Amino acid sequence: MDNENKEELEKKQDTNKVSQENVATKEEITKEEEMKKEKVEVDSEQYYDDIDYQQKEETEKVKAKTRSVLREVLDWVICFAVAFVAYLLINYFLICAPTVKQASMYPTIEDGEKVLTIRPWLKGNKFEYGDIITFEAPIDNKLYLDTDETLYTAQYENYTGLTLFLYEFLDVNKVSYIKRVIGLPGDHIEIKDGNVYRNGEKLEEEYLREVKTETQEEEYSDVIVPENTIYVMGDNREQSKDSRSFGCIPYDRVNGYIVCRIWPFSRFGSID
Repeated sequence: MDNENKEELEKKQDTNKVSQENVATKEEITKEEEMKKEKVEVDSEQYYDDIDYQQKEETEKVKAKTRSVLREVLDWVICFAVAFVAYLLINYFLICAPTVKQASMYPTIEDGEKVLTIRPWLKGNKFEYGDIITFEAPIDNKLYLDTDETLYTAQYENYTGLTLFLYEFLDVNKVSYIKRVIGLPGDHIEIKDGNVYRNGEKLEEEYLREVKTETQEEEYSDVIVPENTIYVMGDNREQSKDSRSFGCIPYDRVNGYIVCRIWPFSRFGSID
């Protein structure tokens, strides 16, 4: 009996030992699984952190690129604005280069040619016979009744405010003519027998083709040029609408003096 009890006791001990070992093994497996799970969670969090960082980095790059593009666009806008203002100032106060769109000065200046013009105040508004100038086109019909001040003087629209700014600086609705100075203040200009007389002397105009100078409006065919105005005509008398039609041009309506021809290059140079 003692041997049997002993064997049973040993079996129980072995069974308990195995059970304890199994429990220990299960605990170890459970711990390992928990550790793996924790590691997976940590790795997952790190992975998401990496993705968030990359997305943030990409977003910052996009923002930086957008800021760079906007800054470049703004720089171009500022440059354009400065250049445009500089152009307006130079064009208004110093020089301009209009393109001739009329045949009234043929053959001296032809349609489509470009000329360099300086503003009148650069020469002190001092005009001479034979000067070729540009000026604002007068209106066709007179706005005012003739008085001592407006007799023989071309008439113009009066602009104010924004309309004046657009007209003066941006040339909105502005039409300009190119003509030659024939008479200065105080001169007596007569057109008769197909010729032009200044203070009783017949003008010898070598720049004209062999054509007669005809009258256009009788009231402007025999005039005394008023103060601060000039009497002008085109070299192509047959196709020129000039002081014979609308009267003398006030100094303040003169846009500039023609200095030279700049286009086409084959005809580049001074204009007589």
